[in-house]
Amino acid sequence: MTSETPIITLALMFQYLLVAEFVIFSICLVIIRIKTRAVYIWLISNLIAILASLLTAQYISSSWKIDNSAAAALMILSSALKALSFADRGFIRKSNRIPIILIIISFIMAVLIFVLGETVFRLFLLSTAGILICLSAIFFLIYNKHWIGFPSLKYCVATLVLSALACIYILLVSYPIGTTTRFITNDSSITYQAIFLPVLFFFFHMAFIGLLIGRQARENNFKLRKSVRIQQAVSQAKIKEKASAALAEERYQLLNMLTHEVRQPLNTAQATLDTISQQLRRGQTKPENIQQTVLKAQSTINAIVLSISNSILGATLITQGRPSQLHSIDLCDVCQLALFDLDPSQRARIQQKFEQPVIYADADPIILRLAIRNLLENALKYSPSDTPILFEIVTDEKKLALVIRVTNTLNDPSTLSADIFERNKRGVGSLHEGSGLGLYIVREVAELHKGEASYHLVSGHRVAFELSIPA
Repeated sequence: MTSETPIITLALMFQYLLVAEFVIFSICLVIIRIKTRAVYIWLISNLIAILASLLTAQYISSSWKIDNSAAAALMILSSALKALSFADRGFIRKSNRIPIILIIISFIMAVLIFVLGETVFRLFLLSTAGILICLSAIFFLIYNKHWIGFPSLKYCVATLVLSALACIYILLVSYPIGTTTRFITNDSSITYQAIFLPVLFFFFHMAFIGLLIGRQARENNFKLRKSVRIQQAVSQAKIKEKASAALAEERYQLLNMLTHEVRQPLNTAQATLDTISQQLRRGQTKPENIQQTVLKAQSTINAIVLSISNSILGATLITQGRPSQLHSIDLCDVCQLALFDLDPSQRARIQQKFEQPVIYADADPIILRLAIRNLLENALKYSPSDTPILFEIVTDEKKLALVIRVTNTLNDPSTLSADIFERNKRGVGSLHEGSGLGLYIVREVAELHKGEASYHLVSGHRVAFELSIPA
């Protein structure tokens, strides 16, 4: 009995070390606060393993005299639960059928060990169950997509392979293949047997915690990326909402602007037509009697057409952007058409000066004609009625551009401002009514042609507005 005391003490020391290991790693799992099904199963398996280790310690304290079949069965159950913790949630999946069958067989062997009690086949059943559990755990790890890509996966599989090899060795020396019937014996080999389990479970626990931390980090990264995508989607939705609201407001303002611009000229045109009708009823049908009235009506209609054209093109430029349709045109012809769009009574003030009778350029004639007309109308509106207006087409050799220039005398040079080409802008302190779209359209048309719009003072009271397009 005395000779067995050191052996029993050594075996008990390693057995309690194993219990402490299960307790410490269980506390670690609770502290890291990773709440998954795998953690819960692992904690339950640790509790069962602690109970099995305490029963084994009691078995060793009795000098191997009491039955230890319950401890062996509980250790198999604990190991099987650890293997199940590696599985994904789809137990019935085809990839999980083989490991589930192996787990079921190991459960059957645990029941046999418990039922048979002190049997010579206990170590044989125990080692066989250990092999099956290791193989099932390897299957679960490999086929569970949640563990793929983690460095800890390799260490966990390596630990399971070593455990399977150890179980194979025990199987080969166990009865009936060999002569050994117990895992922990009261001879000199107890040192290796007692050290085996604590070392094995230490690396097993470390690998499992590594898998959990890696999985948690990956899930946090996915959540962060999803959150960022949601925030970006919300931000884009808000931007689109603001843009839609701004667009709706712009359309509303353009409608109001068009209504305001057209209402008064229509009233004037109606009054003019009423005058003509009265003169016809009175028999005043001589041309000289109604000429001034007809010219006034024509001027009013021209103003209406310009307002409508500006508003329509302005709406197109603001809301969606009009794609330019460039093709080779005679710039002089477009300028002449813009000139004919003006009030006939005002055309005499405009002096034309084109470098060549025919000047070709790649341009969109429709919108360019409207922009040129706006330049001319702007000059007529903001200059004294008895002053001439110079209308030129010149070549800018430095910029390799054709420049349409309108030069006029200003009523008040202080009306010029830096933002005069912006939408809804008119001259500073301007007394003239208008939509503020004219020069804005000039600038937008210039930019559609890859050109620019600008102005500069020629002298104290004379200003030149220029629309340049590539030559």
